[in-house]
Amino acid sequence: MKKIMFSGVLAFMGLSGFSQSNTILKGIIKDANTGSNIPDVSIQIAEYNNTVNSDLDGRYQITLPKGQHNIQFSAIGYSTITKKINLKEKEQTLNIGLPHSITELSEIVIQSDKKKEIGVNQVSKISLKLRPINSAQDLLKAVPGLFIAQHAGGGKAEQIFLRGFDNDHGTDFAVFVDDIPVNLSSHAHGQGYADLHFLIPETVEDANYYKGPHETSIGNFAVSGATSYTTKRRLNKNSIKLEYGQYDFVRALGMVTLLDKKNFLSKNYENAYIAIEGTYNKSFFDSPQNLRRLNTLSKYALDINDQNTLTTSISTFHSNWNASGQIPLRAIQSGSIDRFGAIDDTEGGDTERIHINFQLESLLSDKVSFKNQIYYLSNLYNLYSNFTFFQNDPIFGDMIHQFEDRDMFGYNGELSWNTKIGNLGSKTDFGLNVLYNNNRIGLNNSIRRETLETVNTFKIKETNYSVYIKEQLKLTNKFSILVGLRGDYFTFDLEELVPERIKGKTDAFRFSPKISLFYDLTEKMQLYAKASSGFHSNYSQAAVNQKSIHPLPKAVGYDLGTEFKIGNRFIANISAWYLKSDAEFVFVPDDGFEFENKGRSERVGGEASFRYQPLSFFWIDTDLNYSYGTLLDEPENANKIPSAPRFTSTGGATLKLKNGIKGSLRYRFLGERPLIEDESVIADEYFLMDAVINYTQPSYEIGLSVENIFDQEWIEALFYDSSQLQNEPAPVDDFHFTPGNPFLAKLSLTYFF
Repeated sequence: MKKIMFSGVLAFMGLSGFSQSNTILKGIIKDANTGSNIPDVSIQIAEYNNTVNSDLDGRYQITLPKGQHNIQFSAIGYSTITKKINLKEKEQTLNIGLPHSITELSEIVIQSDKKKEIGVNQVSKISLKLRPINSAQDLLKAVPGLFIAQHAGGGKAEQIFLRGFDNDHGTDFAVFVDDIPVNLSSHAHGQGYADLHFLIPETVEDANYYKGPHETSIGNFAVSGATSYTTKRRLNKNSIKLEYGQYDFVRALGMVTLLDKKNFLSKNYENAYIAIEGTYNKSFFDSPQNLRRLNTLSKYALDINDQNTLTTSISTFHSNWNASGQIPLRAIQSGSIDRFGAIDDTEGGDTERIHINFQLESLLSDKVSFKNQIYYLSNLYNLYSNFTFFQNDPIFGDMIHQFEDRDMFGYNGELSWNTKIGNLGSKTDFGLNVLYNNNRIGLNNSIRRETLETVNTFKIKETNYSVYIKEQLKLTNKFSILVGLRGDYFTFDLEELVPERIKGKTDAFRFSPKISLFYDLTEKMQLYAKASSGFHSNYSQAAVNQKSIHPLPKAVGYDLGTEFKIGNRFIANISAWYLKSDAEFVFVPDDGFEFENKGRSERVGGEASFRYQPLSFFWIDTDLNYSYGTLLDEPENANKIPSAPRFTSTGGATLKLKNGIKGSLRYRFLGERPLIEDESVIADEYFLMDAVINYTQPSYEIGLSVENIFDQEWIEALFYDSSQLQNEPAPVDDFHFTPGNPFLAKLSLTYFF
């Protein structure tokens, strides 16, 4: 592995010597109305069939021959502008202000050669804005087909469902913020635990999502898909926001620019801001949940020179809460509790998370860029749960305490260059990643959050080295290919401290080839096919102790679909997909970090997404998703994947008027799903509707959001297993669930300055 890393460094150093041409056009692209910088603007030079994109800060740089050029600037949600410029000097500056346009779908281009990155789907900024948001975890709902379920008082990561996977808290769905992985391996509460509550929703600048294991730059935990969020580099305006809702929901947010000038710490342009968010939620349960959360994000950006930009950030997160846990249906039917009651209301926990991030973006030439990132993450976690009540201990009860103390260090490097191979346009990305986890986790038996007995404690050191190359080739005017090769090498170092001192080590390698084909059948229709290999890592305990199972179970995925437009107001994506996985591990948290392997599995499904804009200010969208999953090593009459959703649908309508009124009405439908392998126990479907309306003016915004507007009784998280109440002589198999929220309204007021 050292040879691989050394070769990667040599490649970076060799390519960094590319020289720049003598004629450079550069500038900044801003919103003509607000003055904010616009990222990812497409800049086209018609004479050379050449396209570049502005960076996250709205800056661009391109090398051109001297003389006259017609340059077109376009971005979704803005009017397209064409400028004629005569290049005479060695270096010239052209800054652009783009006015807003009243349409959006008409500006979406299907052809792959017009896209910055084929294979990536961008989440609409409007759909992110107009959703009921309690925390950044709700941003995940913007991924078509993705559902989440909270079942611990709002304080821990949600359960994630996508493409027929019950991902638990992130085992097969990867999440990133500013290229820092949110998923935590060998976590005290589950593999790939992805708690997004540290992210302040209003700081999100951009979001991308991926379906299947097809993205080369993402390795671990991305079998069903992934999402990546980018926080703002600069604030458009300072703001103070206050929210108040039913059941004593209170949230306050402040976002303030601290520095926006030259010649402060350096001779060049600098920007710094801070965002602070505080939340309290008593919630609708009979026992107050008393969720308290405090988040901060501090970010500093420095233009070192025209070619190099340094961005640093520190985010902090602290949360503590109470929980009513999952309650048995029979307790409600007997009248001992109601649907918002609890068997053990001392559940809950606390967690702290810190991110420190340094990112250096370098433009080595107009065709070559180099990104370097180092980051540190600290995570402290305590969770008290009682799943089985008095089944294991009829005297003191079955409360368990899961805890961890983690330090994580990482490096990401990516070199990208545009060139030609013969007459073929080519874009190449070469990446190198290192991720090191040093973690101490454990499990205690407890009563009312007091420790009775330490079951076990582990020290875990886990390192992931990865290298990848991604090649995008434009073979003809209509046909593009995206090929990726990725290698991941893991080392697992496990030391058991309690109940006895035992050490163990193992390592593993996974090679993941990927290919995607895109064919532009017409100017408004694209066909695509994808085939890729991916994986998720196992818990370190399973990797070291269960030698018969590969520590990095392989998964293979295929997608076949089309994206097309009808006119300028209708766009659709229809696809069929297949996923096969070598192992299905289920975490058994109350049994000493044991793991049940359900063996090989396969899933097949289809997806359809439709966006229609009948009026310039009105959008309609719907997403339909179907999947069917089976366990390949089980008999046919008992081989269904528990908790895996089959049919889901989300959608709604969005309104955006020129007078500042914006609103949306959205629905969520989760169909029936089996809870055990033989399908004899089925979870009921549910249908919910939410609404948001905002009135925005230059200096203020007033908002109202309502969740579950028809006040439906629904179940958010549902399991079928055994438990024993204090007055019962033996365990009983039963439904155990967390009720979904009733009608819930919140008002917000934001002041801009």
